Amino acid sequence: MENELISIVVPIYNVENYLRMCLDSIQNQTYQNFECLLINDGSPDNSADICREYLAKDARFRYFEKENGGSSSARNFGIERSEGEYVTFVDSDDWLEHDALQLLYDALKKENADISIGRYNCYDESRCQYLFYDSNPDDSLEVIEGKEIIDREGVEEMKTGNWTVAYLKLIKRELLQDLPFPIGKMAEDTYWTWKVLLKASKVVYLNRCIYWYRVGLTGTLSNTWSEKRIYDEIEAREEKISILASLDYDLTNHILVYKNRLQRVIAKLEVQNMQSTEIYRRMMEKLSLLP
Repeated sequence: MENELISIVVPIYNVENYLRMCLDSIQNQTYQNFECLLINDGSPDNSADICREYLAKDARFRYFEKENGGSSSARNFGIERSEGEYVTFVDSDDWLEHDALQLLYDALKKENADISIGRYNCYDESRCQYLFYDSNPDDSLEVIEGKEIIDREGVEEMKTGNWTVAYLKLIKRELLQDLPFPIGKMAEDTYWTWKVLLKASKVVYLNRCIYWYRVGLTGTLSNTWSEKRIYDEIEAREEKISILASLDYDLTNHILVYKNRLQRVIAKLEVQNMQSTEIYRRMMEKLSLLP
C-alpha cells in the first residue's frame, strides 16, 4: 500500500538561529510523503526568508503568515489547512531523527492504532550539553487500549514528558476534529494532549528517541516562568482531574502529578521570597486540600 500523506505543523516565532536545523531534519526524513506547514506567527526576525528558501527548493513545504497569536493559534491555523491523513507537530527550535516519521507511521499501521508515540532526547542550549540522551533503544512496541490509555498517561507523566507533549506523536486526523488548542493559555499541551488520548481507542508506544527537544533558549515561551504560566498549568490540571472524575477514571496518578506540580511551584516561590504574595497563598491553599 502506498504511504499516506503526513502533515507536519511547525509554528514559527523568533527562531532564526535554529530554524534551518529543524527544517533540514524534516526535509531529510526517510518517509517522504509529507507536507510541512510552516506557520509564521508574526515572527520579527529573519525566519520568513529562511522559510522561503525551503519553499523554493522543496514543494513539500507550504508557507503561511499570520498575526502573532501564540503557539496554540499557530497550531490551529496549521491543522485547519493541513491535508494529510495523519498529523504531527514539531517545534521550530527542535529537530527530528532522520527516520522519525517512518518509525511512527510503521508502528501505527502495524498495530492499527489511532496514535503512535515516541520518546525524546533533550539538549540544553545555554549549557551546550545533553540533559539526557538515550543511546540504547530497543525498538520495542507496546500497545495500550481503552481506559488504560489515560491510566498510562498518568503513570508516564510522573516519569517523562513523552505522553504529555503535543509533539512526539503521529495522530489520526479525525481525532483532531473539534479539539483545538486553547487560545490565550500557556502550558497549552497540558490542556490539550490528554484530551486527544482520551479520544483514542488504541495507542502504540515506541521505545525509541525520535525527537530532539532544545531547552535553555533565552526569551522563548518554554523558558519563561510567570504567574500566568503557573495559573494556566494548575487550571489545566484541575480541569483534567474534574473531567476524568466524571468519567470514572482512577485519579491516583493524576492527583500525584498535580500535587507534585504544586509543591514545585511553592518551592520556587519560596526561593524568590514570595511567601507574602497572593499566588503563594493560593497555591498553599490548594495543596492543603490534597491528601
